[in-house]
Amino acid sequence: MGGIPNEAPNKVFGNSKAFCGGRLIAGPDGRSCAATWLMVAVPSLAWQFSVGWFFAERYGGVIPCINGLLLVASLTLLLATAFSDPGIMPRQKDYGECADPVTGAMRARQPPRYFDTILRGHAFRLKYCVTCNIYRPPRCTHCSVCENCVERFDHHCPWIGNCVGKRNYWLFYWFVTSTGALNALSLATAAAQIGVLSSEIGPQQGVDTTAAFVEALRQEPLSAALAIYCTLLVWFTVGLCMYHTYLMCTNQTTYEQIKGVYSSGIHNPFHRGFASNGWDVLCSPVRPRYFDALTGAA
Repeated sequence: MGGIPNEAPNKVFGNSKAFCGGRLIAGPDGRSCAATWLMVAVPSLAWQFSVGWFFAERYGGVIPCINGLLLVASLTLLLATAFSDPGIMPRQKDYGECADPVTGAMRARQPPRYFDTILRGHAFRLKYCVTCNIYRPPRCTHCSVCENCVERFDHHCPWIGNCVGKRNYWLFYWFVTSTGALNALSLATAAAQIGVLSSEIGPQQGVDTTAAFVEALRQEPLSAALAIYCTLLVWFTVGLCMYHTYLMCTNQTTYEQIKGVYSSGIHNPFHRGFASNGWDVLCSPVRPRYFDALTGAA
């Protein structure tokens, strides 16, 4: 599955890489996706052989099955987000190569930097991108890593190595949600296993709570390591899920929220209420691409 060379003719996108005849598109730092995949897969598989086996023997297979389903969802959504077009706006020819539609003469000057327009009763100032040679639509931002203008740009995610935008935000949201749930469940069950063993070891060996806890850690070192690993990550994974739930409910992007675009009482023209925002972000049909990554045809 080789990438399409960046030197391909008629290439209308920046540093992103296309695979499988242009059906898949990834960012230039795709190796970070492999690292994230391993960070999720390896401890989760270890959980199945230690904590999962413990719960399956004593309480049935429901919890191991739920954990396994969350693992499959997390890894699948990670790859789907990493190899999807986030909403790349195809580049246009340099202004010097285009004729003025009124005079027919070749343009001698770059178009104005800003263009003011009214959309659905709201005023927007569109900015001209000198790299992509387009006026960016509202909420469209140029990513300095991928070198693309991305529609409804949210952020460039270093964990998946790709931009997150209009076309793949719903995939990203369910990825962080399933990963946060997987992290929380793994932590809770690993801690519960240590707790159950401690409560059994105390009466059996006639030792106090501390000694029983230490003995439980000695008997199940892998579960103890998993509990520590999950504790270090749960604040990030669950916190990220909560943060993006807040962004979804208020119909903001990460870029807009960090930049404070709608702070200080500035009206957000895209906010339509929690339910409508959630439907808009997660359930709206995903539009087709603006270009063919293989041929470069827009």
